[in-house]
Amino acid sequence: MLGSTDQEASLRATAGTLHVARNTVTYRVKRAEELLATATAAGNSLKLRLALKIARTLLG
Repeated sequence: MLGSTDQEASLRATAGTLHVARNTVTYRVKRAEELLATATAAGNSLKLRLALKIARTLLG
């Protein structure tokens, strides 16, 4: 239960940062997972999270 509460808070925070609806964030994440199916495979999720953090840092 706590995990889903944390996830919901994260979705709301991300939506606020991007100035979009929470459902938009959910849709975009699901779509990205479809396009990058191997990114959600075991072991690749860490690589994806690191790549996103690096991109966010470099792009400001």
